[in-house]
Amino acid sequence: MRKLKPLLLFMLSVAITSSCNKEETPVPARPGKGLVKIEIGLFIHVSAINNPLKSTQAAEDFRVEIYKTDDMLALAFERASDMPEQVELDAGDYYVVAHSDNRLPAAFENPYYYGRTEDFTLAGNGEQTVVVNCELANTMVTVVYSDNIKNNFTEYYAAVKAGDDSLVFGSAETRAGFFEPATLGVRAVLTYNNGGTAVVKVLTGTIDNAQACRHYEIRVDALPDNGRTAIQIIVDESVDATEIVSLQDDGMVPAGTIPYGGLIFSEIMADPAALADIEGEWMEVYNTLSCAVDLQNLVIRRGEADSHVIGSSVILEPGQYGVLARTAAAVAEPDYVYGSSVSLTNSGSVQISISNYGTDGTDGSLIFAVTYGGAGFSVPAGASLSLNPLHLNAADAQSGSWWCAATSAYSTGDLGTPGVVNDGCE
Repeated sequence: MRKLKPLLLFMLSVAITSSCNKEETPVPARPGKGLVKIEIGLFIHVSAINNPLKSTQAAEDFRVEIYKTDDMLALAFERASDMPEQVELDAGDYYVVAHSDNRLPAAFENPYYYGRTEDFTLAGNGEQTVVVNCELANTMVTVVYSDNIKNNFTEYYAAVKAGDDSLVFGSAETRAGFFEPATLGVRAVLTYNNGGTAVVKVLTGTIDNAQACRHYEIRVDALPDNGRTAIQIIVDESVDATEIVSLQDDGMVPAGTIPYGGLIFSEIMADPAALADIEGEWMEVYNTLSCAVDLQNLVIRRGEADSHVIGSSVILEPGQYGVLARTAAAVAEPDYVYGSSVSLTNSGSVQISISNYGTDGTDGSLIFAVTYGGAGFSVPAGASLSLNPLHLNAADAQSGSWWCAATSAYSTGDLGTPGVVNDGCE
């Protein structure tokens, strides 16, 4: 790939001299010192592509710092305009730094500029000129949505993330985002209507090793259902620097980072009648997130006594149910069989939970827990406890008010809706 031209270049001319013009009376330097005059000139070159880069601060507002070459700060000015006409420095070796005073990890309309000179030597009563080239020190990102997105999706946004910092580009967002240079993750969340049901499509991509002084224009394009999807990332301003990133519809939450409430229990079969408890128990989990998750290595528990680490991959798409069963006979097609390590008791208050693995399976962050049994949350015989499908969220799922006994029969003859939408509660 060819070396890209700078998106925006500031040349701050810093002249260090002991001489003055003919109209001025020179102020002699003391022995062993030099007189420094710093002049800052601002030259702006904007690249040819039409971009929404915000104008920077005037160079007079830049902070100027003079360092000795051992990195000891010799002198600093909060604003270049605060500098006196002449500054006296000890003879020695120095470098100069100039930068805008607005550095943030990620922010809209907040370009940060920085420049540093080479080391130079100032002799006693000597004269020296140096130049600070201040360039955009951020990665600049804009997002453009295609007509396919605008015409076929009811809601859409793109989140661009660098480490722990992120910006969300909504459907009407036209501002540029500025990030510390890093690998950037891109996740577009698109919602469309399918026969009255809202369906979420999640697209993901990556900008590897995004560079400072670059403009990345992310173009999001997709169609509902199984239509084509793409994110095109245009890097300003070289033809050879166009990068096409193919999006995945199954954008995944990274292992070990499922947030609280990202999964909830939506159905619990603790007291089957058609089969013995040791054969017919099962629990159902529901993905509340807008992207897919893998249940592998998550930990399910009953109280403090029983626990099981899910040992194989179980992918749940957004809005999908997954059935975890004690045996393969519990339901017609369980998504995962956890065996005898977890039992669901039929009486008393019983807490079941699902957690991230952590470092050893015991210290991972909690994803969700619910306590069933007892007053208002009793266990029906031969029927599952079923969460009202209108209340599929972590807050409501903890309240017995939104649970009831299932009324539909499934494969064993008991009542429940394993893996599909629950019965409504009267």
